[in-house]
Amino acid sequence: MNHDDILNNRAGLDCDPPPAEQADMSCDDYMVFAMRDKHHQFTLGLATVLGCLHAAEKEGAVPKLPEQWWLDLSARYNLDYRYQSS
Repeated sequence: MNHDDILNNRAGLDCDPPPAEQADMSCDDYMVFAMRDKHHQFTLGLATVLGCLHAAEKEGAVPKLPEQWWLDLSARYNLDYRYQSS
């Protein structure tokens, strides 16, 4: 796949996910989202979504979230999101 194909193959929520009993829940995640792009069905874990949000915040693509929010997430889900003010 070339660069343009990759950028134009965005994933979205899968409107027809497999039943829970058929889904691969072998990963140790708190919640998974059924996703689909133009070629694949796959899952995306909550930890990954939060990691993307954290990266977007650091890049200035989304407004800063309160430090306590990140601390609460880290404690609740045993994640390592250290608040760093810029």
